[in-house]
This record gives sequence, structure tokens and C-alpha cells, in this order.
Amino acid sequence: MKMTFLIVVVITLILGCGSSKTEAELAAETKAYNDLKTIVESGAFEFKAEVLYPFQTIGVLQVTNKLLQNTGNTAARVNLATGYNLVIKNDSAIANLPYIGERRTGGSYFNDNNVGISFNDTVEDYSIKDSKNINIEFSISDKAESYNITMKLYMDKSAEVNVNSSHRTSVRYRGTIEALPN
Repeated sequence: MKMTFLIVVVITLILGCGSSKTEAELAAETKAYNDLKTIVESGAFEFKAEVLYPFQTIGVLQVTNKLLQNTGNTAARVNLATGYNLVIKNDSAIANLPYIGERRTGGSYFNDNNVGISFNDTVEDYSIKDSKNINIEFSISDKAESYNITMKLYMDKSAEVNVNSSHRTSVRYRGTIEALPN
């Protein structure tokens, strides 16, 4: 009984004695956050997609896994080539992002204008939520489809972008952000 109590006390002391952050670590975090905030407040930045995380049903997962066999990718996670991005410039957004998933309404994947997630227009309902990380939400439409975009930006300049479409299943991207010249 005493041994059990002693073990619990020792474990509690060990776990409770975690070191706090040094001034240098706090200063580095503050600088990283301020750098991120400056990029967002500039109104001109680019998200470069590196990984695609599709949301799919079991049937599509099976087909996609078969198609991606021996590529190092799976239907749940696809490494992307360079060149896929989402650019925010003042009140506009331009996207060129690949898409893997299910279309919920009529249309074709083979229409040159509608293969991936692609738009170039003025954003609507743009909002920035500032906490430990920065969250940006906005809506945008192209000719036939509307999108709700949620961006989660982290202090190390990595980012996640969630795209919810009026015509397709949702998709998530992981990548980095960088400032653009105004």
C-alpha cells in the first residue's frame, strides 16, 4: 500500500516538474506569431499545397487505392507535385488545387474548366479569427459551383485548407504559406 502511494507521488512529482519556456523560446514564439500575423494582414499571401487528404466513401477508397498502388500514396493521403496553390490578394482569391473525391451533382470531371478546385473571383464573408493560430474563412463561387474555404495557419508557416463544395465531397490540403509582394 505504501509502495503504491510512493510510486504515485513520485510519478506526480516527475510529471509536475516540467520545465517552463525560457525567455528566448517565448521571444521566438512571439516573433513567429507576429511574422504570421504580418503576412495575413498584408492581404497578399500564397498557400502552396503539398498533401491532399480526400474525403471518400468506401467504394471510391477501394478504387483510388488500386489506382495509386505502387506510387507511395493512398486514397487517404496523396503527396502533390509542385504548382498547386491558393492565392489571397486583397479581396480576391485564385485557386488551382487538384481534387480527388466524389461529385454530388451532374457534371463531368473531364471538363477542362472543372477538373480540380479552381476559381478566380472576389471573396465573400471573409473573416479572420486570431488565437494561438490564425483561422481564415471565406466563401467564393465560380460559374457553376460555390465553395466555403477554411484556412488554419500555424506559427511555423504551415497551413491546412479545408474546401467544402456545393457539388463535391469535401477535401483538405496541407502545405505552407508565404507572403506575396503587394
